[in-house]
Amino acid sequence: MPQPHRAHASSRAAATLITALMLLAGAAQAQPETPQDRRAAAQALVRSLDSLMGPERMLASMRGAFQAPLEQQLKSASHLTLQQRDRAASVLGDTMARTLGEWMKEMMPGMYATMTDIYVERFTLAEIVEIQRFYDSNAGRKSATVMQDDMPRLMVPMMQTMQARAPLIKERMDAAVQKLKEEGIVVQPAGQ
Repeated sequence: MPQPHRAHASSRAAATLITALMLLAGAAQAQPETPQDRRAAAQALVRSLDSLMGPERMLASMRGAFQAPLEQQLKSASHLTLQQRDRAASVLGDTMARTLGEWMKEMMPGMYATMTDIYVERFTLAEIVEIQRFYDSNAGRKSATVMQDDMPRLMVPMMQTMQARAPLIKERMDAAVQKLKEEGIVVQPAGQ
């Protein structure tokens, strides 16, 4: 049979332990989040967004958006064989994709840094974690996929921005046309 003194000591020890645990839990909950906590969570979120919707995935979706108009434009080049038109569409499409890829790689680090700053400044840690959970969910992944599928529609504002980069794009497209010419594929016959 337990002695009253020992039972009381065990109860007191258990109560002390429970109180200490409750104080630790309360202190952990009461401890304010820091900007460093939010930054770490925001950086993880931006990395997730990059894997879902980053430049590589975006370019893959956009490829069809600018490949189709090139192919359509080349259909009127009746002086070319079907094989030459296909080759021209491929070279021009590759050049456009490579140029856009370089532009995106140049632009994305700054954009991602700004996104991270916005999350840190405007969201709580709990909100950032909730956003991360969303993109980790089926609905979040579907959201990203649907946006990728509708990339041609989403490209309209981006294409407006690209007008500023038009001289560089033209220079590279002219080089691609010259490359085709050296291969015996004249995209535009003389006099056009």
